[in-house]
Amino acid sequence: ATVKDGKIVSHRANPSNSYTRNFLCAKGNDYLKRFYSPERLLKPMIRKNGDFEPVSWDDALDLIAEKLTQTRKEYGQLSSLWAQYSGSLSFLNLLMPRIFWIYLGGNTINTGGLSVDALQAAQNNDFGECLLHHPDDLLNSKNIVFWGKNPAATNVHLMPFIKKAKKNGARITVVDPRYSRTAQIADRHIALAPGGDGYLAIAVAREVRRRQGKEPDFVRSLGTGWDEYTAMLDRYEDQDLFKRADVTADEVSHLASAYWDDQPAATHLGLGMNWYKQGGAHSRLIHSLIFFSGNVGVPGGGANFFGMGMPFDTKIMREEMAKAKERGVELVKPRRILNPYLAREIEKAENPPIKLAWVSMMNPVASAPDSQHMTKVLRNLDFVIVTEQFMTATARCADVVLPVTTYLEEDDVIASHGHPYVGPVNAAVPPQGEARSNLWIFSKVLDRMGLEGAMPVSPWEWISRSFGSLNEQGITLEDVKKGPVRRNLPDIPYQDGKFPTPDGKFQFIPDYEGRPEPEAGLTLLMVKVSSFLNSQLLSEEATSTPTVYLNPDTMVDLGVEEGERVWVQSKLDRLEALAAASDKTRPDIVEMVPCHWKDDQGGVNRLREAIASDLGPTVAFNETRVTIHKHAD
Repeated sequence: ATVKDGKIVSHRANPSNSYTRNFLCAKGNDYLKRFYSPERLLKPMIRKNGDFEPVSWDDALDLIAEKLTQTRKEYGQLSSLWAQYSGSLSFLNLLMPRIFWIYLGGNTINTGGLSVDALQAAQNNDFGECLLHHPDDLLNSKNIVFWGKNPAATNVHLMPFIKKAKKNGARITVVDPRYSRTAQIADRHIALAPGGDGYLAIAVAREVRRRQGKEPDFVRSLGTGWDEYTAMLDRYEDQDLFKRADVTADEVSHLASAYWDDQPAATHLGLGMNWYKQGGAHSRLIHSLIFFSGNVGVPGGGANFFGMGMPFDTKIMREEMAKAKERGVELVKPRRILNPYLAREIEKAENPPIKLAWVSMMNPVASAPDSQHMTKVLRNLDFVIVTEQFMTATARCADVVLPVTTYLEEDDVIASHGHPYVGPVNAAVPPQGEARSNLWIFSKVLDRMGLEGAMPVSPWEWISRSFGSLNEQGITLEDVKKGPVRRNLPDIPYQDGKFPTPDGKFQFIPDYEGRPEPEAGLTLLMVKVSSFLNSQLLSEEATSTPTVYLNPDTMVDLGVEEGERVWVQSKLDRLEALAAASDKTRPDIVEMVPCHWKDDQGGVNRLREAIASDLGPTVAFNETRVTIHKHAD
């Protein structure tokens, strides 16, 4: 960051990180506009008579401490909910909430997810952990398959590696119901039916087995469950699989050639097939295909998702538990409620009921399903605290809103899911207005609750206590403070044939129950875009009316014209939108950008039903069906 007269005038990617390569994504390029936005919250706010009024930090913290003490005394520790997701993934923002609630004796927490959780659970099950090949290894690939992933929009720093690999002769295939930006640069786009990923993976596996002729030795020596897996494959018929996945025999043959005849094939898995009821099974079926075709543990291969391992020591948690007990804190086991059903689970919680919620690094009203229900549930609680940078849809449901710092105003460290570097989060400027870090807020609340000094506001002290495992790799905190340092992670995971599973082997999926016939209507497909992240959109950037993208033939069938106002109707709600023709959209899907628009911060998730995936679980966003009606209907 470049600072002049106390103001950040520009910022750029660190040139010492070979992955980000000295450029920022679109969101990063526009971040200073967000940082200095007049919409940003810079003072604590308390709801009074239905409106928010600015108050001092002392008044806000005193009220929070009072409500926490009162609620927990009357109803017990589990009556308080801490709700957090991926708004910040820096180390202290992951660690300090846990330490805070340890000192309060426990609480109810949210688990499961809204994003990668089914795919992550599948990787942990099959491989024992989530690891990915170093991006440079794409130069060893003859084929690259992006299955349900659109890195041109969601992982732009991978694109230079992809383009270099393509120039080197690698052929790119995109498997995705929609013609994404990544599909535009691909050699082949397979626009399968929504949710058809499992059927396609089985069809390709059957063809690969035929081409193999005999069983590879490694499927038994390095894998568990081969017999059950192949018996499952044998129960299906090719033509039925083609029909259910809505693919051709030629498309299946193309993928079989990529995985077997012209190895190695690198597969990059994304959220697309993750957001279904069978999201975990879809992922596991693709893993099994990748493994038995010989594309695991080899240069140019891999089942690449994210590197999800936490490089920091967690023993600090045990140390703080011991300190809390010394202070007389009685610890209870946390109660967990599921993100996919968050509104419902808050509402139905008993023994004790949830009376108080603290939401941070998450905007569930906009990002979780059934937005209207979530709004109602939060407003019915006795007390809601939200730490935020902007007055989001969730913040509008709060009794107290606390202004929190951004990464440009706090000291921390962060490890990426997409590359092997751990890097610093160094404050470039002091906090704007009265914004404060989560660590500072937690510390001051505990001080008011008779736990003075339990959480000192010393970020580097907390971080240094958690750096042991990195120190063992020869990575010091002083090195990381200066810039990103590469962790000791394998460039090619599982090259030694060892997997950190219970039996040390890859785990084949034993069965697949398939998918029921789709209900009437169109699939409301979750779409990611490059210009903003989920609900992080300034009101000045929001449109007045959302746009719904439909296949031109679908519009003809409905008698809808370009730009015409229509209703998008689900079982839960309906939205007014402007119809737009898109020949990139299959006739059986509907595309809407997953954010809010002016005067409606709940956004498209007002339509989405609370449905969970099989593993994780995550929200099965793509299971929601909608119908389109002319505005006059």
